[in-house]
Amino acid sequence: MTQDTASLGIHKVGIVGLGLIGGSLAKAIHERTPVETIVAVDPDEKAGELATREGVISAFSKDDLSILKGSDLVILCAPVDAIKEMAPKLGAMDIGIITDVGSVKGPVMEAVDLPNFIGGHPMAGSERHGYSCSRGSLFENALYVLCLKEDSTIRVKTLKDMENLIRMIGAIPMFMSAELHDKRVAAVSHLPHVVASSLSLLLAQKDDGALSRMAAGGFRDITRIASSDPDLWAGITKNSKEALVPIMDEYIALLSRWREELAEDHTQEVRSLFAQGSYYRDHLDDNLRGALEASALLHVYVDDKPGELARITSILGKGNINIRNINIRNFRTYEGGQVSLLLGTTKEAVEAYALLKEAGYECD
Repeated sequence: MTQDTASLGIHKVGIVGLGLIGGSLAKAIHERTPVETIVAVDPDEKAGELATREGVISAFSKDDLSILKGSDLVILCAPVDAIKEMAPKLGAMDIGIITDVGSVKGPVMEAVDLPNFIGGHPMAGSERHGYSCSRGSLFENALYVLCLKEDSTIRVKTLKDMENLIRMIGAIPMFMSAELHDKRVAAVSHLPHVVASSLSLLLAQKDDGALSRMAAGGFRDITRIASSDPDLWAGITKNSKEALVPIMDEYIALLSRWREELAEDHTQEVRSLFAQGSYYRDHLDDNLRGALEASALLHVYVDDKPGELARITSILGKGNINIRNINIRNFRTYEGGQVSLLLGTTKEAVEAYALLKEAGYECD
């Protein structure tokens, strides 16, 4: 046990909402920290029962917030409207720090008038949702943004405890103002979700039956986040509109520039746009997890014989590489096929490629 772990002043954590983020936080805190007690509130009884059965939480309630009394830290994994409604009740309780996990900070900071509130945003997630998709490793190398209120009464030691807890679950704490946070997240997360959904919608409107078959490869990869929960993202974009609409205007203007350069056959200008985008993309930090979940696809070509899939998963398991999803496609009857592996990062895909090539598999 490190010195930081030994001196952690957080012994009881309350979580409101056991979805993907709340469930993953519960698992990460349970698995990676010395926190003694984790309690949860969620209207979904199945999520609470599963988390209790797994030993992740010690107590659960569908709607009784009093279970949170005496918590050193309460994490609200709920929509802004729900947080606003429960804030007065939480303010009357003996709670150390109250925080949230929303990707928009301005509205929640305005809605919660409590001096012990910190706006929080763990920049990790997935198009999947629900407790069944949660995992304790979700926050590994993810930025965890914290926004303090101007009238905050939180002691420095208490704040340090929260920072240490964030580091213990694998994330990296970063402080910034709510205004700056919202502008930056609108650009790196909310706009990409709008773009991915727009591309999917465009093809849906034009699909004659052949388009969907032709879009099965790269198009599926770049529009993956369009599969996110529509209700969740309608709420996020509603609360994000003050920062999102201006960046959408900039994006539309940039698309118009692309269109103009292409229409006028300005090949050098088009090449310059591609080059600038490529340069920026190639110099992003591969070691950090951002607001969008990273993934990489590796294709492995296999013979049609028993045990091939088990052999592949065994090789990658020994290499400590986690497979997020597997898709199997036969080429012709009895002639083998292609196993598509969805991995967490490009780095994992490169490592998996090397291991499988060494084992004699053809990959790309």
